[in-house]
Amino acid sequence: MRLVVVPDAEALAETAATLVRDRVRANPELVMAVPAGRTPRRMYERLRDLQAEAPVEFSRMRVLCVDELCPPAAADGYFWSQVRREFLSWAAVKPEHCHPFRVDVADLDAMCRDYEETIARLGGLDLVMLGLGPNAHLASNEPGAAFESVTRPVRLLEESVIYMASDGPNVAANSGPLAERAVTLGLATIARAREVVVIVSGAGKRQALRRLTDGPVGPDVPASVLRSHACCTVLADRDATG
Repeated sequence: MRLVVVPDAEALAETAATLVRDRVRANPELVMAVPAGRTPRRMYERLRDLQAEAPVEFSRMRVLCVDELCPPAAADGYFWSQVRREFLSWAAVKPEHCHPFRVDVADLDAMCRDYEETIARLGGLDLVMLGLGPNAHLASNEPGAAFESVTRPVRLLEESVIYMASDGPNVAANSGPLAERAVTLGLATIARAREVVVIVSGAGKRQALRRLTDGPVGPDVPASVLRSHACCTVLADRDATG
């Protein structure tokens, strides 16, 4: 696992956006699981700006979810709606290449099994990009998640729901309450990706980042599963690293 420290949030967005563009140029059919939330928002903004300056062909890439809230959150995707607004709306990825979680189905377990099969059919994940939760959760894998876990429904901790509810732009864009359950790529699913990138910004993530890079490895620190990954980069700003 490699830690790259950049000066500030703007430099973090620039570095992450450039990495995504480089990967798509190298592999136009890149299979990528994309994140939502605060830190990715700046990256998507920078991607859009760079696209206006020097276009990259995104249409052939495959886009999957990192995680998604279950109803009563928006049935068409609380996190996916951010990805649509901030990335897909301008990137022109073909609709048939977009694979959101279908949280409106009756059998979430079956849907998650199908999602794993979709990933396998696409040849596996080339790149998973993730944020880092304040409690070191990865996607919606809360502390205690097994390193062997695959895509599945999970129950969120109250602290995670409260943290999501403080993300003003996402809450404002989605009507209705948040959820106590989510579906998520499992830790084993993430670890099987050929490349993983974690973007970390702000002093509020400082403790979680230290637990990721220097703390004990185990289920209490879900992100620590990445310490043994063959190709994992953690991009962090100085506020996060202290």
